[in-house]
Amino acid sequence: MQLEQGTQSLGELAQISRRLGSAVLLAQLCEGDDGLSQVLSRWHGMPVVLLSADAAAVALPALQAGVSAVLEADANEEQVGAAVRGAFHGLVVLPAGALRRDESRALVELPAPLTARELEVLSLLAAGDSNKTIAARLSLSVHTVKFHVSSILSKLGVSSRTEAVTLGLRLGIVLL
Repeated sequence: MQLEQGTQSLGELAQISRRLGSAVLLAQLCEGDDGLSQVLSRWHGMPVVLLSADAAAVALPALQAGVSAVLEADANEEQVGAAVRGAFHGLVVLPAGALRRDESRALVELPAPLTARELEVLSLLAAGDSNKTIAARLSLSVHTVKFHVSSILSKLGVSSRTEAVTLGLRLGIVLL
């Protein structure tokens, strides 16, 4: 779907996309545009990829508001395509360095928050590390790593390492 630039508010674009059965809404936030909340009030669960002239500044509030991806307005076709595919599959997509590590933890309030060590273990799980490798990197025993992995699975309410990493990415507590 192609619309003339400037002819649609973000809210109108969200309504049109939903009516046409779009899977992902791609919207550009212009300077002074307060339409983000308008989009999110009408999106009904549709993943939103947001382009902004200052992605780093809007990343945290946009993610907290429910946006799936935030990119710089000058992102190339490959970056936008990757963000749309990621958002479609339930991932959070940000440009490198858009969030500081402490900000990523502010994106979610878990019933039982993960400890700093559990966040470290989850990040290493996301990198594909085995329990033995994680133990060596963090100077822990393999038994302690297994305990942390079990605790992470329980706190996130998932049954596998893959599900934990996927949920961590969706929640913004794991950054790749």
